[in-house]
This record gives sequence, C-alpha cells and structure tokens, in this order.
Amino acid sequence: MRKDKCDNMKFGYFCNPQDPGAARDWLEMMNEVRDLAVFCDDAGFDSFWLAEHHFNHRGIYILPNPVVMATDLASRTKRIRIGLGAAIITFWHPLRLAEDLAMLDQLSEGRLEIGVGRGNFGIEGVNLNSKADPRDQKANFEVFAETLEIIKRAFSQQLFSFEGKHYTFPTAGFTWDRHTVKDAEYVDPETNELRKLTIIPRTRQQPHPPIWQVVDSASSVEFAGRNDIGIIMWRPPADMLRERFRLYQDSAATVGKKRPLGSRCGITRDTFVAETKEKARELCEKYLIRFLNYHNWRGPKIYLHPGEQYSSEQEERLKSSLDYDFVQRSVLVGSPEEVIDRIEELREVSGVEQILINSSWEGIPHELTMRSMKLFADKVLPKVQGTTSSAGLGTAAE
Repeated sequence: MRKDKCDNMKFGYFCNPQDPGAARDWLEMMNEVRDLAVFCDDAGFDSFWLAEHHFNHRGIYILPNPVVMATDLASRTKRIRIGLGAAIITFWHPLRLAEDLAMLDQLSEGRLEIGVGRGNFGIEGVNLNSKADPRDQKANFEVFAETLEIIKRAFSQQLFSFEGKHYTFPTAGFTWDRHTVKDAEYVDPETNELRKLTIIPRTRQQPHPPIWQVVDSASSVEFAGRNDIGIIMWRPPADMLRERFRLYQDSAATVGKKRPLGSRCGITRDTFVAETKEKARELCEKYLIRFLNYHNWRGPKIYLHPGEQYSSEQEERLKSSLDYDFVQRSVLVGSPEEVIDRIEELREVSGVEQILINSSWEGIPHELTMRSMKLFADKVLPKVQGTTSSAGLGTAAE
C-alpha cells in the first residue's frame, strides 16, 4: 500500500428500504431492516446507514425518518456505529434536528455517524421546505450550508447564535416574559433580549459526531473538503473516484487539513456474493438491473471513466436501459474471490477509507439478501477489513 493513501478500510451496510407499488406490510419490512442491522453488528461490520425519503412518490421509498429508525436500531445493537445516509437537512428545522441528533448520539452511547444531504426531489422540497426546493439549486445550497453551520455550532458551542439569509437564531427581538435570567452571555441585561441559545442534551461525542456529506458534483466535493467533513459517493468507477478523492484532498488542504488520498472518503457499492460468478449473476441480475435502471435519472455519465465519452446513440441506449456488463465497473458482484479482488482494486486505485455495501434492492427476497450477506461476512470481510476501532469511522473532532 502506498504511503499517500488511507490503508484502514472499513465496511458498512447502506439500507434504503423500498417497496414498489406499496404492496408489502411496512412493519414486516422494518423487521427485515432490524434483522440486517443485528446481523451486521454480530458479523463485525463497522457501520449501518439509513437513507431518508418522503411521500413514496415513485412507488418505492418508505423510510421518512432515519433518526427514529436509527434510535430503534441502536437499542437492538451493541457495537456497530449507526449512520444517517443521509439526513436531508434542508427539509428539517435546524434546531430540532440538532436536538434530535444529540439525543440519538446519547442514546446510542456515542455510536452516531451523521451523513447530510441537500435533497434531490422537488416533491419533497416544495412540501417540506419550499425555500430549499432542489429545483432551485442556488437556494437549496444556501439553506443546506446555513443548516449545517447551525447544527455544528449547536453541537460545539455551549451558547450559540447564528444570523444568515434564511435563518436567524435566536429570533431577533425576543424578550423573556416568564422567567428572570441574569446571565449576560445569554440575555442582554438592559433589554432582556435573548442573545444566545443552547441545546439539551449535548452530543456524547465531542465536539460532535463525525459528519459526512453525500456528494456527486465537483462543487459538493470541494465544499465538503473546505468544511472538514467526509464524503460519500455512489456510482463512479475506481479511477473516477481517485479524481474526486484528489479534489477532496486538495480542497481540504486549502484550510490546512493534510489528508492521505481516500481519507474521510466513502463509497456505496451494490453487492452480491455467491459461490461462483455465474451463480451470483443468476440470483441477482434481474433485481440489480431493475434497481439501477429505476435510479438512472442522472444518466450513464456517473459510471464513466475519466475522459470516457459515448456516442449519442450509446448514451440514449444506456439512459433507457443499463446492461449487466456495463454496470460491472461500479458494483461488487461475483464469487468471494472476485469481490475481494474488486475491493483490493478500489483500495489500490483510490485509497477509499470505507465501503458501504447494499444488497437489498426492491423486489429481492430477504432470504437472498441474507444469503449474500452471510457469504460476504464469512468469506470476504475477514480478508479486506482494516483494523477496527470503537472510536468511530472518523473522529468526533472532524
């Protein structure tokens, strides 16, 4: 392993439960999520991550509140870290979210990883926070940046305030009318106007749990690097990940953070392990490709190598239907030995610090997911997992 790369790779599970057509019992599906989390905890995975989506607007997404679900999973597990992948912070009230996350970090005994996102779908933004409608990328990003800063201040400062374009806390002009408060740092002693706020409880990890941003664009990678938060990506192949991770590394350096290539960088990989390459394809292909095609609204560009270009005919074909051979560049599917080789390639080329696998696509029987997970845990994880630490994937100071 080259010395300029991160060599302590960790593994988590990314869980985005889905139900096309809203045909299944919701609690039954949540019990499957619980089953997966407990399995990952016992099997030695480092983390378990939960997505957030609303309104089941395309017939699949069914988990609107990852904070509540994470609290449930924390009570059922012992050591695994619980990640939000991601909390769409533009759709939350900043102060309520900070309080909820602090409670979760306490109740999980300091096992929280906070992934944050800006949101993709207009139906969510316009109904949950119209000023953060992702169809207006500039306004959406402004709300995201302000919300993130408020959360970080609430976590790291005993008394805090914030004044921005979209949010100001405390609300200007508020005076105490029920209680006498004489703390001059908290209340103006002459006007009795509130100057600062505080949240209860404090986070268990200080100054706050590790924070990650789910990213796609170069501008988001740069923002995360400059703001000292980790990044999580999804589809790019190893050589494109290397370019994105270098951009992150360079952006972090502008604020004095010198990081090895791949440090504080994660990816999500759709994964299926079977006894042979042929058996893995036989068991997972129809579920994997249906899932990838359903989520192909960004187009095939997210799978491309640096400098790779497709003809308009090829691009249109891949927009309408991805094929199994094409997506192999960005998935971990095959025998244990083949999956190990692909992971080692990712490690060598990009230096990636953590991989979050996903094996529970819409429609796949839970038994098939668990079959793959058990093989991964038994045959793959012991060969590729780095030294683990109960201190977390990042450090609380990051």
